[in-house]
Amino acid sequence: MMEQCMCRLCQLRLRYSITQAELAKAAGVSRQLIGQIETEKECQSKGHEAMLRRAFACVIASRREKLDALEHDLARTAWLFSLAEEEEQDGF
Repeated sequence: MMEQCMCRLCQLRLRYSITQAELAKAAGVSRQLIGQIETEKECQSKGHEAMLRRAFACVIASRREKLDALEHDLARTAWLFSLAEEEEQDGF
């Protein structure tokens, strides 16, 4: 049985639960292109490397903002089991 090697891009993406679609959206490209870059060596260029690093930076920034908002909300929540306020329920 042939062992399948995984590029570092795919390993990092999977480790941090980043979908191809999420990374593609951050990069402004299709999910299919992300898949091609992950699996086809001929698609792995310096240009794609730079694009993907920028996309990862966007994902990190987006998640950081969301986690900061969660931290803020938790800090001002006295009791997690209290009923959510009506305007907050609409935000889901």
